[in-house]
Amino acid sequence: MQPRPAEVFKKLDPVTADFTYIRWRGDRKGIEKRTKTWDRTIVDRSAELGEWVEVRNKIAGRGVPMFVFANNHYVGNGPATVRLFQELWRARAI
Repeated sequence: MQPRPAEVFKKLDPVTADFTYIRWRGDRKGIEKRTKTWDRTIVDRSAELGEWVEVRNKIAGRGVPMFVFANNHYVGNGPATVRLFQELWRARAI
């Protein structure tokens, strides 16, 4: 199991360049047991993405550009992952 974002930041600074990126990949074998189509959310990752919003805010506060990529295997649909992240990010900005 991968460490949670907050755990990583407690132990070290993962930013090692003048930019950074997040890549949500997911469990390919696990999700492919549940679906073979990538048109909807299969796994609710709201809690995890909420943590990533906090990471994004910390990194952006340092002026470090960030690129974010989402694989279909993370929630079942890559664009849905990005939309959920954006919704959570906007909700925390209010």
